Amino acid sequence: MAEKETKRDYVRVNDEFNVRLVRMNDTAPHAALEIYNSKSINISGNGLLINTKEKLDVGSILNITFMKPNTFDFFKGVGKVVRIEQDQDDSFRVGINFINLSMDDMRELDYYITLARS
Repeated sequence: MAEKETKRDYVRVNDEFNVRLVRMNDTAPHAALEIYNSKSINISGNGLLINTKEKLDVGSILNITFMKPNTFDFFKGVGKVVRIEQDQDDSFRVGINFINLSMDDMRELDYYITLARS
């Protein structure tokens, strides 16, 4: 599959690290439904692409936790599933956009990602 070239506001870097996802219940926002452990494929200041064995739905809202690249600090945020592709091994590539991040949080994440690219 050929990738389209698009202009991005943030640096995107291919990096594999563990990502913890908690899908939130739409009817009871403070009730976590499941916890998924997954691996990142790539990340930028406004989203990430992960690989997971669990099927998620487009539009799902997730609490996301991972260690920021080149630090011992954890990123904790919220994301929305924007696309899903099934791989040949029955795993899924899931595109997630961060939501409700402040511009400062996005810039800080972008800074660490840029360091990882160097």
